Amino acid sequence: MELLDSAAAIVSGTVAGGARVYVFLQRLGKAVGVGRVCLAGVEYRPKAGEVRLRILCEWTAGGIAGKEEGGQSVAYQPLPPGWAKRLMAGFPVHGRFPASPGSVLMVPVFCGSELRGILEFRSRVARRGWRRSDVGTLKAVAGILGSVMAGSGAPHAVGACSCAVVDDPTVPFCRLSPDGAIAYASDSFCALFYRARDDVIGISVSALFSPEIVKKLPNVVGFMVTPEFRAPGADDGEHCCRSVCRTLLDDRGAVCGYRVFGCKSTEFKQQEVRSVGTDDRMFTLLAEAVYDAVVVLDRSARITYWNRAAEDLFGYTADEVVGHDAGQLFSPEHVHLLYLESFKHAVAAAAEGVVRLRFPDVSLVRKGGAVFPAALSIAAVLTRGAWFGIGVVRDTTAEKIREQAILTEAERIGTLLRIAARLNGGVPFDAALDLLCEETARALRVSGAVIYLYDLPGDLLAPARSFGVPEEVRKSLPPIPQALYEREVERQGSAFVIPDKRPWTDVASGKKMPGNPLRPLASAAILHGRTLIGALNVMTLDTPRSLSPEELTLLKGIADLAALAIADIRFSAERAGHEHQLQALLDEKTALLKEVHHRVKNNMQVIASLLSLQGRLTENAVARACIRESENRVKSLALAHENFYRSESIAAVDAGDYLLRLVNDLLRLYAPPVHVSVDVETEKGLVLPGDVAIPLGLLLNELVSNSLRHGFAGRSEGVIAIRIVRATNRRLTIEYRDDGAGIPGEFAARPPATLGLQLVRILAAQLEGTVTFRRGEPGTIVEITIGDGTGEGRMNHG
Repeated sequence: MELLDSAAAIVSGTVAGGARVYVFLQRLGKAVGVGRVCLAGVEYRPKAGEVRLRILCEWTAGGIAGKEEGGQSVAYQPLPPGWAKRLMAGFPVHGRFPASPGSVLMVPVFCGSELRGILEFRSRVARRGWRRSDVGTLKAVAGILGSVMAGSGAPHAVGACSCAVVDDPTVPFCRLSPDGAIAYASDSFCALFYRARDDVIGISVSALFSPEIVKKLPNVVGFMVTPEFRAPGADDGEHCCRSVCRTLLDDRGAVCGYRVFGCKSTEFKQQEVRSVGTDDRMFTLLAEAVYDAVVVLDRSARITYWNRAAEDLFGYTADEVVGHDAGQLFSPEHVHLLYLESFKHAVAAAAEGVVRLRFPDVSLVRKGGAVFPAALSIAAVLTRGAWFGIGVVRDTTAEKIREQAILTEAERIGTLLRIAARLNGGVPFDAALDLLCEETARALRVSGAVIYLYDLPGDLLAPARSFGVPEEVRKSLPPIPQALYEREVERQGSAFVIPDKRPWTDVASGKKMPGNPLRPLASAAILHGRTLIGALNVMTLDTPRSLSPEELTLLKGIADLAALAIADIRFSAERAGHEHQLQALLDEKTALLKEVHHRVKNNMQVIASLLSLQGRLTENAVARACIRESENRVKSLALAHENFYRSESIAAVDAGDYLLRLVNDLLRLYAPPVHVSVDVETEKGLVLPGDVAIPLGLLLNELVSNSLRHGFAGRSEGVIAIRIVRATNRRLTIEYRDDGAGIPGEFAARPPATLGLQLVRILAAQLEGTVTFRRGEPGTIVEITIGDGTGEGRMNHG
C-alpha cells in the first residue's frame, strides 16, 4: 500500500521537482528488494519486428544512473520468446534476460488500451521468486503511472489502482485530500451513501461523515476505526455505518491525504466476527481460500474464527458458532470431551511454543444433526500473551467409502481364493458341487444355495446339489427351461435378482403363509465360455431380504469358479477315460508284439533244431562245420527276439544288459574249452531299438565265434571286452576287443573274404556304419561306427 501512496504522490505533486519519478523508483527498488528499477517508454519498429525501450528514468542501488530527457534509445536484442506478446496483452513477465546476470521482472504501463511504457526490475539473484502480492501491487502502480503518462484522470486512476489491490473490490472505498475533500470514490462507496460519483467527488467529507469523525481526522496516526454513525440513505432515510481511516504521508512525512474504507454496521460486524483474534488480513485471506474447514479456538476451546469452508461443511454461519464451545460440533455418541480436554490439557502443560494434536478419525455433527466422519488437526500457538488454537477439519466421508469399497473387494477376492483352494486337489464332482453351495450360502449369509445343471435331453436346468435346503424340497424344485433362463440373462445380465411376488404373511391373520417356505433371492449363470452349463441360485427360508450389488458381484464370481470347477472335473473324467482306453490299446499292442517276438524265437529254435539234425546226418566235415555256423547264427537271432519279449519295453532294449546277455548266451551255445570272461561297458541309459539291436547281435555273433575258434586256440582262458560310447549326434562307436593270438599284419590291411567277415561288413553297412580291424597288444581290436538313420526311429538315448 505504501507503494501506491508513493505513486499517488507523483500525481498529486507532493514530491517536488524533476526528482519525483526518481524518488518513486528508489522507493520501489527498496520496497521490492532489487538492485535496479527502470521506467522506459515503448518504441515500436514494425519493419524490424522489434520493440525498443527509450529510458525515461533509472535508479540503481549504487546511485542514480540519471534521467536523460529525450533519452538514449536502447534496444533489447532480442526479448525472450513470448515476452513482447505477453507484455502487449497486459501480463507481467519475469525470468532470465540474455544481457542480464540476474532475474528480470517487466510490468507493462498502459494508457487506456495502448502500451506506453515498461517498469523493469532487475535482481542480482539469478532465480529470484516474485510473490503474487508484490506483482499485483506493481501492476496497480503501473496503472497510476499510466495515468501520469496520459496526463488526465490521475485522481481517479490513483483511487482505482488503490481499490484494485483491495482483496474485495466491493468494499466501499474513498480517498480524501489533506483538507478533507473527496478526491476519489469507488462505485460501492457511492452506493453506500446512495449518491452518484459526480455528486461525491469534490465535496467535503463532513457532508457524509459525522462531525465527531471529521474532527478526529487531523489527529489520526496510522489508522482509526470510527464509531458507528448515521449516514444518509435511500428515500431520505438513514442507516448506520462504520469506517476505517488511514493517513497517507508524502516523502517528507507530511500528511498528503486519507484513505477511508466504509461499510454498513451489520457488514462490519460480520467481518469483525470473522476476524476476532486474527487481525492479520493475510491469514484471513489464506484461511478463506483453503478447501478445508478452518476453526480458530481460544484457550477455553471457544470458537473465535470460522471460515467459509467451515460454513459449507457444518452448515453453521459464523454468527451461530463464534463464541460458543466447540463441543457442539462433535457427535453425541462420540466421547468428544476427550478431544477438547486433550486440547485444554496440552495448552495448560505448555508454557510456550506450539502444541500439535491430530485425530484422524472423529465423528462430527452438521447443522441439523447429520453425523459424518472427519479428520481433525489442532495446533495451539502462544501469541500476544494469549493462547489460540487452530483446527483444520477435513470431511473423510469419501475416503471412508473408498476404504469400505477396498475392504469389500478384498473380502470378495479372499472368499473366491478360499473357495478355489478348497476345489483344488481332485475333489469329486458331487463333493465339489456341495462345497460350492455351502461356500455360497455362508459367504452371502443366506439360508441355502442350489446348483442347477444343464440336462441335454430336455433342454432344462435341473437341480443337482444344494446346501441348507431339505432334500425333499430340493427334489420338488421344478427345472428351469434353458431358453427362458438365457433370455433372462440377456435381459438382466449374468447375475440378477429374482423378484418374489408371493406374500410372506397373510394380511388378515398376520400369520406366515402356508406352503413352500423356500423363496429364491438371486441367480447367477454358470457359463463355460458363452455356453450356459448351469445356474447358481441362493434361497431364503425365513425372512425376506435383498442382495446388494456387491453381493451380486460375489455371487457372479462364485458362479465363475463353479464353471471352471465343473469344466475341469468333466475334462479330467473325460481325459481319464481316454487315457484308460489308450492304455488298454497299448497293453494289447504290447502283448501282441511280445507274442510275435516269442513266436519268431520259437520258429528260429525250430530252424536251429532242423539245422542241427541235418549236421548230424552229414558226413562231410566241411559241410557239417558250415551247417553248425548257420545253426549258431539262427540261434543268435532267436536269442535277440527272446531278449525283446522278456524286456519291459518291446520297442527298445538296454544296450548293456542286452549285449552282456547275448555274449553269455553265445558262450553257452559254443561251449568253448577255455574259460572266457566278458566285460561290457556302455553309457548309462543307452537303449537300442529293435532294428539296431538285432543286426548288432548278429554282427557280435560273428566276432565272438571268430575269437573262440581262432583267438583262444591252445589257451585255458581268455577275455572279451565290448565298449559302446556315443561319438557324435546319431552315431555310436562300438569297440570289440579280445586278448587272443591277434590277427596277422596282412589281415588288418586286407581281411580275407570269408562268409563271417562278409556278414560283418554287410550288417555294419545296414546300420550305416564302418568296420576297422587292427592288432592289439595283445589280441585283436575291431572298431565299428554305426548310425541310427533318422535318429528317433532307430535308436534312443534315455
